[in-house]
Parts: sequence; structure tokens; C-alpha cells
Amino acid sequence: MRLTDVQTAILKRVAAEVFGPQARLYLFGSHTDDSLRGGDIDLYVTGLSGTLDELLNAKLHFLVKAKRQLGDRRIDLVFAPAPGQAPLPIQRRAAQTGIPL
Repeated sequence: MRLTDVQTAILKRVAAEVFGPQARLYLFGSHTDDSLRGGDIDLYVTGLSGTLDELLNAKLHFLVKAKRQLGDRRIDLVFAPAPGQAPLPIQRRAAQTGIPL
């Protein structure tokens, strides 16, 4: 995993502040592979509910807070599908390969 302990702590703290303590944060994508370089920080979030507007506002709030504390890093945030909703391929991949933070 190519996140430092400090970066991991920041992301977990911001997620708890923005999404609440029920949210779970997973790292997936290139940052899970120590042999790779560069790339976005791909995060997958589970345990959320709300309207589309509420989730989009929360996503923006999370990205702003995380970038303020981590610097201008590229961060992609993917939410788990709502109950009863078929997962998108990226959601399926994140659920299968994500590392809990």
C-alpha cells in the first residue's frame, strides 16, 4: 500500500467527519501496489445512505477537506451502490480488491 500512516490517518479522520462513523473507507487501484508509481488515490466508501444531492455534497466536502490536508493529490472517490442497485464495474472491482483503511 502506497499511503503513509499519516496520509491514512488523515483520510480516515476526514471520512469520519464528513460521512459519519458508520462509513468504511477502502483503498483500491494503483496505490495498493507497492511496485507502481504515481496514479490517483482511489477510495471506495461503504455504509452511506442519502439522496443523490446529499451524497454529491458529501463527496465534494470530503475531497476539499482531504486535499487541504494532503496537498493537491488526485483523489477518486467511489461510493458503494445503494441497496438493491446493481454495482457498476468499478464498484465491483473496488469491493473485490479494496484494502480497508
